[in-house]
Amino acid sequence: MNETVALILRDDHNRAVAFTPQAFTLKREALEGGALVGRVSNADEQAAAVAAQTALDFLIKQVEKARKAAKEPVIEFGRKIDDHAKQFTAEISAECFRIARLVGDFQALEQARVRAEQQAQNERLLAIERERAAEAAKVTSHDQLEKVQEKFDDQIRAQARTIEPVRVEGQQVRTDWEITVTNEIELAKFHPNCVKITPRLTEIKELLDAGFQVRGVKAEKITVAGIRHAPAKKAIEV
Repeated sequence: MNETVALILRDDHNRAVAFTPQAFTLKREALEGGALVGRVSNADEQAAAVAAQTALDFLIKQVEKARKAAKEPVIEFGRKIDDHAKQFTAEISAECFRIARLVGDFQALEQARVRAEQQAQNERLLAIERERAAEAAKVTSHDQLEKVQEKFDDQIRAQARTIEPVRVEGQQVRTDWEITVTNEIELAKFHPNCVKITPRLTEIKELLDAGFQVRGVKAEKITVAGIRHAPAKKAIEV
């Protein structure tokens, strides 16, 4: 299996990819060799199993190399597209953010104005209700009470109005947070739900090998039989 073969064909025009007939042949041969391994109970059977395992593992690695080789030009092209788009929109994004902050500052003032006017309106309405109650306490008939109610209902209708900030059609305004993390360790300690923790398996294995008891980890030693390939003479073509 040291001969140079093509495993993956990429059709850029049609944006299609396919494995070559040679790849399927190698796959069939590797699987047929593996199917012959039914048990490993002696040295000869182990030798046959390792030979089959070597062929399977070799093909997996070659397919992985071919996959990366076939994908790399596409990834690189994607990176160039991303970089060009980022460079093109950098000035635009900065200007959009600047204007958004200006509008946001105005809307913050508008919200403060609305709150102040609403509070003033509530105070005026409350004063009217106090006057209503004071006059209602002096009436001596239902007719007088109705006149008092009508009088102050008219005053409330004259005072009550909807107070809203100035908006433009299609404009969306919301309150948000501008966050800068100043101490990641402190954040993780007191608010663990606000951070993302990813276990580093290599470091965990190193601690276990050194005899440490790693808290928060359940570890059990297992035996895994692998194989080591001789350096390939030629790389797989794509």
